[in-house]
Amino acid sequence: MKSGLLIYNPKAGGRDRTDEIGRLVEWAAQEGFALRSAPTAGPRDATRLAREGLEDRPDVIVVAGGDGTIGEAAEAVAGSEIPLAIYPAGTTNVLGRQFGIRTPGLAREAILSSERRPLAVWPTTGRVSLIGVGVGFDARVMIRTIPLLKKWFGRTGIGYTATLEWLKYEFPPIEITGVDASGSPFKREATFAVSANVPRYGGDPILSPFVDPGSDLLDLVLFSGRTKGSLIRFYHLLSRGKAEHLSLDVVERLPVRQFTARSLAGYELDFQVDGDGAGLTPVTVGPSAGHVWLQVPSRKG
Repeated sequence: MKSGLLIYNPKAGGRDRTDEIGRLVEWAAQEGFALRSAPTAGPRDATRLAREGLEDRPDVIVVAGGDGTIGEAAEAVAGSEIPLAIYPAGTTNVLGRQFGIRTPGLAREAILSSERRPLAVWPTTGRVSLIGVGVGFDARVMIRTIPLLKKWFGRTGIGYTATLEWLKYEFPPIEITGVDASGSPFKREATFAVSANVPRYGGDPILSPFVDPGSDLLDLVLFSGRTKGSLIRFYHLLSRGKAEHLSLDVVERLPVRQFTARSLAGYELDFQVDGDGAGLTPVTVGPSAGHVWLQVPSRKG
């Protein structure tokens, strides 16, 4: 019988997951897979649980929760040959969407699968990032979204907060410096910046179709517009899923190995990591600290 560790956030997605996790453990046992469940009790608990679990050399570490919980576990697993399997249970589940794990059924397929994909891990001020880091507008939205709105209405609740923040956004100047794909230093200025380690952003929209999740490069998308009209056009085009936002005059895409964002506004700015508010500028991202292996459903045909 194979063995695995199941790390889960008992309140992921705003509801009690205890019974669901119990059913998952029972199903795994029927499939010849002994999963030992370990609930998180607070921030960074998934990192500790994954690090302790590695000592037992499990066949897989399953993470049931949102993208933040997955990122915490990945911090401990990075560089190990032991794979992570995702059981998407958050509000947005960007990583689950990106790797074709959208439903509990597909998550169960992934747990039993032998197919793996590399995913780069990016050290970021205070934690690691698997999806991307935003400075400015989107960070304010994530930090100021009322928890009950997010719990009751999911991404619609986040959208309500986004509208309020759009009406108030003052387009603060942000200095971004770092090392580009060729290894050369660069310097840019923007009013909103977000990096992409995976193509998807906030669900199904494609922030950059050019990024390779397993490489040691990030795509940095820099928005330099200064009007509410340009910002809403950026998000409108982004939502269409065809990367049309990258053709705007106020948008630049820059592949980078690392970067630091600093506020030039006279006050510090919010930044978000993988969809969670994470602090105030300055923030440094990268270089890559290797990768984790994600266990994914086997391809058909």
